[in-house]
Amino acid sequence: MAENTALDVNQESLNVDIKVINLIPEDMARRRCLMPLSISRSMLTVAMVDPGDLFSLEDMRLHAGMAINPVYADKRTILKAINKYYRGAYLLEKTARAVSQTNFGLITGDRIPGGKLAQLTEQPPLVQLVDDIILEALHADASDIHIEPERDSTRVRYRVDGFLHTFSSLPKHLAVPVVSRIKILAEMDVTEKHEPQDGQIIRMIGDEEVNLRVATFPTTNGEKVAIRIIGKGASSIALNSSGLTEANFALVKRLIARPSGLVLACGPTGCGKTSTLYSILSLMNSDKVNIVTLEDPIEFDLPGVNQAKVLPKRGLTFARGLRAILRQDPNVVMVGEIRDLETADLAIRASLTGHMVLSTLHTNDALGVITRLIDMGFDEFLISSALSGVIAQRLVRTICPNCRTEYTPTPEILESVGIVSSGGPTFYHGAGCEDCQHTGYKGRTGIYEVIYVNEALRQMILRKAPEPDIRQALRDSGYASMLEDGLDKVEQGITTLDEVLRETRASD
Repeated sequence: MAENTALDVNQESLNVDIKVINLIPEDMARRRCLMPLSISRSMLTVAMVDPGDLFSLEDMRLHAGMAINPVYADKRTILKAINKYYRGAYLLEKTARAVSQTNFGLITGDRIPGGKLAQLTEQPPLVQLVDDIILEALHADASDIHIEPERDSTRVRYRVDGFLHTFSSLPKHLAVPVVSRIKILAEMDVTEKHEPQDGQIIRMIGDEEVNLRVATFPTTNGEKVAIRIIGKGASSIALNSSGLTEANFALVKRLIARPSGLVLACGPTGCGKTSTLYSILSLMNSDKVNIVTLEDPIEFDLPGVNQAKVLPKRGLTFARGLRAILRQDPNVVMVGEIRDLETADLAIRASLTGHMVLSTLHTNDALGVITRLIDMGFDEFLISSALSGVIAQRLVRTICPNCRTEYTPTPEILESVGIVSSGGPTFYHGAGCEDCQHTGYKGRTGIYEVIYVNEALRQMILRKAPEPDIRQALRDSGYASMLEDGLDKVEQGITTLDEVLRETRASD
């Protein structure tokens, strides 16, 4: 039987342990105006407008499988918490049920006749369901949407601040209609289900244009969809507010002040390399400069820049496109990614013939670019002559400003980065709150290392100096590694030691 203490929480916002949310269905929470808060001694504390509602208490006890401790909160506060923590999953599932109830003859699996499928994708409940999936992702500030067919359901996940979170689970029979609706919006072949496809959706959300990059991939349970949510445009990119220190920003400006040379952004997929290059192009963009890009895909619209997309199926590869670009009298060329030896060779030679060339390369750190180019077959003379600089980066989550608190890391962690526990800097982390969904983090920033290839470094590359010697020479000239840049942001209370170590140790 429920224990009715009927305490009064008497506050404008509720302290909610996000781990208990799934114990009470959202439809019940909205219908009965109640909100699960926390568990203590096998008892679930729930905020209610009417703590004496015995029917609701019994329903909650059966759903949660434990005793209920009701506390009072006003209706406005409870509804605010429901909207904050359930984050629209209930509305999504309600729409999914509406699709089921329309009874279009759906079956589990993918054997839906082509005519029936085309008809289904235009039905209002399904249109609304797909729209809600996209809108909720935007509200959550997600960078990606994943729609994943499983054995008995269809999982919807969002990537927020670099981490995936399950948002909702849809009925299995909606997998094919939902995926087909997305494929139609992205102008893909809805009848092709056994080959990967790529497409794009451009939607107006209010006054804002949103660019969605769509990719499908066949799995044993059906087609998986990944949707990358692209930013608003180049006007929203500011390199000097992306986490670059003043010293590194000054180095970047020195790099792009050169009339020619090769500038590479490096790091793993999803670390913000392309955004960095767009930011640099925005700084260089003017009527006096002819900028041409070759991208896959075009992620931002840059007014005044000639942008092109590679089309491998039509023979327009990075290498072939770069050859064509060099006949367009460019001052600055951006190649989205150096993927092969031919593209790298063209980029290097273009930088030696009076062009500024920007591109990305997958290496762990800035100095790794030199080793990678040597491994690709380029001699030290070409590298030292062409390479102007390298920007290596990672993205780390920033501490939620609403719940930032001091804490003391373990001596082992401090020792691993060479910090003495006594008399050292003050450390912060996020305690967890409504604003950050109890993760302690909200948003991301970059940590960087920037190498400016000066004459001394060119000579070291030419004589094949060992990497430790090059690194020491860079340090003597003021170079800071990504770890050091990250530790500086830790001391400023921007991010946590755990975040910096997670990203920099991954590159070791």
